[in-house]
Amino acid sequence: MNTFGFIGYGNMGSTLIDGFLSSGALVPGDIMVSSRTEAGLSPLLEKWPETSITGDNRRVAQESRTLFICVKPLDVRPVLEEIKDVLSDDTHLVSIAACVTISNLETKFRGMITKVIPSVISQVKEGVSLFCHNSKVDKENAGQIERLFESIGKVVLIDEDQFEVAADLTSCAPGMIAAIFQNFVEAGLRHSRLSKELAQDMVISTLFGTAKLLMEQALGFPELLSRVATKGGITEEAAKVLNDGLPGLFDEVFSKTIGKHESVKSMVREQMGAAD
Repeated sequence: MNTFGFIGYGNMGSTLIDGFLSSGALVPGDIMVSSRTEAGLSPLLEKWPETSITGDNRRVAQESRTLFICVKPLDVRPVLEEIKDVLSDDTHLVSIAACVTISNLETKFRGMITKVIPSVISQVKEGVSLFCHNSKVDKENAGQIERLFESIGKVVLIDEDQFEVAADLTSCAPGMIAAIFQNFVEAGLRHSRLSKELAQDMVISTLFGTAKLLMEQALGFPELLSRVATKGGITEEAAKVLNDGLPGLFDEVFSKTIGKHESVKSMVREQMGAAD
C-alpha cells in the first residue's frame, strides 16, 4: 500500500513531490500520483522512475494513507465526490487549495483534514508553508505531516481565519516581489545605459544577499534600513519617496487580494453547499 497519494500534478503538486523526494523525506516507492492525463506525468517518471502513477483518482485515494489534493479550488469538490466512498476512516486528507476551507472539506469527508498553503520557493527548500489542522488530526499525524513539509522549508501554524493575509505574505509574495523588482529594474533602465540582463542580475544578487543578511543576523527591516540609509544620504532620499507612496499602494494590494480571496471562497462555498 502506498503511504502518500497525490491527486493532481500541476505546478504546486509537482513542486511538492519533487521537493519531498529530493530532500529524502520520501522515497519513490512511498508515492502514488494521479493526473488527468498520464502523459503529463512523464517528467516525474523520467526523474523518479520508481514512482507509481495512474489516471485513476479513486485508486490513489483507496491505496493512500495520506492523501494530498493538489487541484484548483473549484476542482476540489468534483475530486472529493469522485473519491469519497473509497476514503477510509483513517485517511489523512491534505488540501493545498487556496480558498477551500476546512469546513468546506468536512461536507464531503469527516476524518482528518489538514489545510496547507505552500510556496513555489519550496523548490529550493526555502519559504513558508502555512498549516491548519481540524480537530480530528491527532498529535502523531500532525507531527508527521509537519515534519514532511519541514524538509522543504519552514512550517507555520496559524488560525484558519488568518490564511488569506498570511498567504499574501508567503505564497503570493514571490510573484509580488517579482512584479515590484521588475518595475524597479525598468525604472533603472530608463535612467541609464545598463543592459536589462546586467541590471536584473545585479538586483537578483542583491536580493539574495539582503535576504541572507536579514536571516543570518536576525535583523528586522528597520534595522537594515538604518544601516544603509545614513542621515542626509542618497538611500534616505529614496526611502522617503518609498515611505510616502508605498503604504497606500500596499493597502490597495491587500484590499484587492482579500476581495479576490473572498470571491473565490464564496464560489467554493456555494459549490460545496457549506456555510462558514
